[in-house]
Amino acid sequence: MRGLSRSRSLREIFDRNEGRLIHKCDHYFEIYERHFARFRGRAPRILEIGVFHGGSLEMWRTYFGRGTHVVGVDIEPRCATLAGRGIDIRIGDQGDAAFLRRVAEEDGPFDIVIEDGSHLPEHQILAFAELWPSVNDGGVLLVEDLCTNYWPEYGGRRGGEGMFMEFVKPLVDEINGFNSRTDDFEPTDFTRTCTGMHVYDSVVVFDRGDHRPLNTSMTGRPSFGTVDELEPHHVAAIEAMNRPMRRVRRAMRSPVRTAEKVANRLRRTALGVLRRRGSSPS
Repeated sequence: MRGLSRSRSLREIFDRNEGRLIHKCDHYFEIYERHFARFRGRAPRILEIGVFHGGSLEMWRTYFGRGTHVVGVDIEPRCATLAGRGIDIRIGDQGDAAFLRRVAEEDGPFDIVIEDGSHLPEHQILAFAELWPSVNDGGVLLVEDLCTNYWPEYGGRRGGEGMFMEFVKPLVDEINGFNSRTDDFEPTDFTRTCTGMHVYDSVVVFDRGDHRPLNTSMTGRPSFGTVDELEPHHVAAIEAMNRPMRRVRRAMRSPVRTAEKVANRLRRTALGVLRRRGSSPS
């Protein structure tokens, strides 16, 4: 896989893989490309929970290019042997909050965090809670295989308490916290640090950044007289736009006079040029 061109898509890298085993849902690759492509060639620092056979760690290194550093987390001790150039392995239980905090402190911050570990809903929630602060501004945290939130063998149940998908739903309100006009709904740390949430089949992606209250702007002219909501700077902008229009309207009302003015201005300019030439040394 090392010889694959960095210009290839993740899907192409996956399809041509003859190295370590990788296991992914087919529709994930489009999601990865949508949210990860901007990090290509920028030597991102990546954390992936769930090493499996180590194939995806190599895939990320190939896709993102030179300088990429990947940290893999797994509870299976054998995974330690999969470390290599640009790939570190941390052995531990993702259900241990203290362990996740140590990973964040010692290996972070990260540009990309991928939660693909035990697939247990409680572990998915814990990973988000502990690792979200370790994501760089402009970075992303992706939780995948959320299909298990609906599978009884993983303790999943639609609408059930403790499901990651139920944990996510109130966050839709929280990201809109700046829009509240009541005292019982205020911005939270999540409001201030999440700039986007993207929900897909079995995947949720969070964008981290400096999220600020809404700011609006206006351009153009009103279609129906005055607008009470116009701000002073926009009124001034409309006035500036209207000045050339007023000159055009005056010219259209008196085309002969306007033509005379233009001709006189050109005549004065020409005479000035001739005088300067006449007074200059020969």
